[in-house]
Amino acid sequence: NFKKRAEKTVTAWHEIFYYRGLYRSWDQGQLALVAVDPRTHFVKAMVGGWDHKASQFNRAIQARRQPGSAFKPFVYYTAFASGQYGPNSTIMDSPITYPDGDKYYKPRNYGGGFSGAVSLRKALELSLNIPAVKLGQYVGLNKVIEVARVLGIKSRIEPVISLPLGSVDLTPLEMAGAYATFANNGWHSDTTFIVQVTDTRGNVLLDNTPKPKLVLNQWAVASLNHVLTGVIQRGTATKAQIGRQAAGKTGTTSSERDVWFVGYTPQLSTAIWVGNDDYKPLYYGATGGGTVAPVWRDFMRRAMSGLPYEYFPLPSKFPAP
Repeated sequence: NFKKRAEKTVTAWHEIFYYRGLYRSWDQGQLALVAVDPRTHFVKAMVGGWDHKASQFNRAIQARRQPGSAFKPFVYYTAFASGQYGPNSTIMDSPITYPDGDKYYKPRNYGGGFSGAVSLRKALELSLNIPAVKLGQYVGLNKVIEVARVLGIKSRIEPVISLPLGSVDLTPLEMAGAYATFANNGWHSDTTFIVQVTDTRGNVLLDNTPKPKLVLNQWAVASLNHVLTGVIQRGTATKAQIGRQAAGKTGTTSSERDVWFVGYTPQLSTAIWVGNDDYKPLYYGATGGGTVAPVWRDFMRRAMSGLPYEYFPLPSKFPAP
């Protein structure tokens, strides 16, 4: 039962985080989890907080929080789909300043420093900020927003320079649903909780049978999927390894207000958010990779138990744009 596994995971980790001193208080600290079946976009599990009795607020669908670097895959997909870039294309991780109204914006990498010339693959595996911001400028932020819309994201998005670093408020449901389309190699259905409603006579009143549409370039999404498997194998999310092929991305906002891990196998896409309800920062250097990836690993190991091993299709199966 996905729901019970999700609830157990959230309850156990809430306690762990509290005793580690991650939260401001027992009541303010929260987790939300949403798991979506990529093939149908049906929600398999949803936990909106560690205790539904303590708070009726459902963070999984009502809390709009900044996803940080978990937004970067939308930028990289846009680059791959443009036909101008591939995973091995090179970009400079070097200082840059952008005019921003009457001020200037200077993106910085987490932990400072620069890597010089890097492949897009390495830049995303290591979650470098400067290459993501540059790439957003190269491909066009409105194009990135179009991709987010196609993936089912309905929240307000502004084309600000820092958008590639997650300067937008999104729900865990939106993130799990969007990544589910990556997991299904570009085939998208509307994310839904209700499969079918019938009356007492068996007449169908509501039918949400999935009607998948191919909304992404398949070479570009296959390339993205394989880069995001590298995030787990050797990048910022090595703590998300589950003993089978999986892809995903960490998210950590500035001053650690929100930390995320959104990841998927071909059979399940799961978004997990951790933060304080009052928007105060988490303590002790919380990160998506160090804090949330182990929660995702714990849930996914349980959820995937007994399911066959499946693999993402290789980019070589599809024509490049």
